[in-house]
Amino acid sequence: MSHPISPRVPSVFVPVRDLKLATEWYANLLERHIIPREHEDGIYIFDFDGTEVILDSNAWGSPSTIMFDTKDIASAYDFCAGQRYDTLTDVFSDEYISVFTVNSNLICQAHRLPETAKSKPAHALLSKIGHVLIHTDTLNETVEWYETLVARTAEPDSRFPELCCIRLEKGAHLLFNDKRFCESGKPVGIIETSDLDAALAHVQAKGATVARGMETRMSVRCFVFGDPDGNEFIVCQTDV
Repeated sequence: MSHPISPRVPSVFVPVRDLKLATEWYANLLERHIIPREHEDGIYIFDFDGTEVILDSNAWGSPSTIMFDTKDIASAYDFCAGQRYDTLTDVFSDEYISVFTVNSNLICQAHRLPETAKSKPAHALLSKIGHVLIHTDTLNETVEWYETLVARTAEPDSRFPELCCIRLEKGAHLLFNDKRFCESGKPVGIIETSDLDAALAHVQAKGATVARGMETRMSVRCFVFGDPDGNEFIVCQTDV
C-alpha cells in the first residue's frame, strides 16, 4: 500500500485578525486584483507557484498551519492515530473537503473544487515559496516525526546546509529551524526572488515592516518582512 499522506505542502494557513484588510494588504503587496467571493468562509487564497498562502481569520491567535494532501482521508487518519501525537482531531467533511488536524498540521482530501475564478500569477519579485519553516526546540524528535508523516528522509538543505530539509514533490520543501536560523520570531517560510535588492525596495514601498533591512544568515543574503498582523516571511535570492 502506498503511503496515505502525499509528500507535498499545497497550502499554509496564515492567521489574520481582519480578513478584508489582510486581503487588501496582500493584494497590494503582490499587485494582484482581488477576486470577488460569493461565500464568506473566513479565508482568502494567494498562490505562490505550487504552495498557496491562505489568509485565515478563523485561526487568529494561533501559529501558521501547514496543510498536507491525502487521497484517502480514512487511511491517513488511521496512520496518524498509530503514530506519536499531541493532538488529533476528528475528521470534518463537507461536499468540498474532508480534513483533520494532527500536531497542528492539517491533513486534507479534496472532493471537488469550488467554482471560483483563478487568481492572477504571482508578482515577479515574490513568485515562489521555496521552503516552509518548521520551528522546534526538539530538532531530532521533530525531524523524525515529519519524516514519518510524509515518508521522506531529511537531508542537509542545499541553500542552508547547517539546517535539515525534507524535500517534497512539488511546491515548498520543509526546513527545520532550531533557533540557529531564526533566533526570534517564527517566519512562515522563505520566498524566493530573482532580484533581492529590487524585492526589498518593493516591499518597503508597499509599507511592509522590514525591521533589520538587508542581512546575512548562514552566509546567505536575505531580508525579513512582516504583514500588519505580525506574520513574517524571509526573502532570499533564487538558488539557480
